Amino acid sequence: MLNIVRFSLDNRLRLIDLDASARIVPPGGEDETFAGVKFSSAILPPEMIEKIETEVQLEEFNKYWESEDDEDLKKKVAPKLYKKARYVVKSFRTDEEGKPIVDKRLPYEELVRASESIDLWSLGVLAFNLFTGEPLIPSTRD
Repeated sequence: MLNIVRFSLDNRLRLIDLDASARIVPPGGEDETFAGVKFSSAILPPEMIEKIETEVQLEEFNKYWESEDDEDLKKKVAPKLYKKARYVVKSFRTDEEGKPIVDKRLPYEELVRASESIDLWSLGVLAFNLFTGEPLIPSTRD
């Protein structure tokens, strides 16, 4: 995992690269936040993955992302093929104010709220990696 570094100054491990973090707000609370605008696929909990069931869903999903300018992000969110099925991360674009842009083109009905359970899953994946020296979920950079 590239999100753990050992500082030479004091030889201690530190977590870095926390730009995917989101403030946890109770459901329905003011400025509710969601997971998935930024993500690391190697630590995503199962609820962040969506199976694309039909060709229509695939086309609509691709239309949703076609106006995105960031080519690296488009590659990262592109559907992944696994055992003849396509899967995507429940991700989304944001407007100028940082609010989610959600419409019917996304194959998932709701975004995943930022929560303690996502943090605990991520902590478990991190602990597994530290204890075994192996990733729980093999991945590339994205």
